[in-house]
Amino acid sequence: MTHKTKLLTLSIVIALTILACSTATNGGDGTAANILFEDDFSKTSTGWDQETYPDGLTDYADGAYKIGIYAESKFFWANPYKNYEDVIVEVEAQKVSGGDDMQYGVICRHQDVENWYTLAVTAKGFAIIRKRFNGGDLEFITELEEAPSVFTGNGTNLLRAECVGDRLSLYVNGELVIETCDSDITKGDVGLMAGTFEQPNAEMLFDNFVVRKP
Repeated sequence: MTHKTKLLTLSIVIALTILACSTATNGGDGTAANILFEDDFSKTSTGWDQETYPDGLTDYADGAYKIGIYAESKFFWANPYKNYEDVIVEVEAQKVSGGDDMQYGVICRHQDVENWYTLAVTAKGFAIIRKRFNGGDLEFITELEEAPSVFTGNGTNLLRAECVGDRLSLYVNGELVIETCDSDITKGDVGLMAGTFEQPNAEMLFDNFVVRKP
């Protein structure tokens, strides 16, 4: 399977969202009937990207999913090639090597390499929501928010991203850390991402990925 290269060079572009969201989220129902997709990455045939680049990789590893970033200011992501509208996405995430000057998180409404959202945290304990729209820069649509519930460094964090209507919300270890509203992208794939800032060489492992109806 051949896919377009999933690599971006990071840029600092801030577009703050100031309008009130028209939808609300309630955390969804955790019952099995509401599960749209789940993957514990114990098998390497579930459709995620398996790519190696000069500056990184996205692949199954050690019963989990691995994203490695080996240059500064780079950003890699991966998808299972699904299509949804409103979703709640959960995953366990851990930085297993490298410095803390990096970010990682969940993708929703990924239509193609030029249109998607990411809800992420940094290894230093901040949260951010970003968007790429119509091939533009990967914008910050929120400011960096301090997130006390994030286990910093190499701590394992349970991320839950809610993309429901125009509301985008990120919970870490059960606590809401950041949210905003944006209606530019209404449906698409889900996924995982990781990126460096000024410090290269970081590796992430993700496990127990679940997509639910809101």
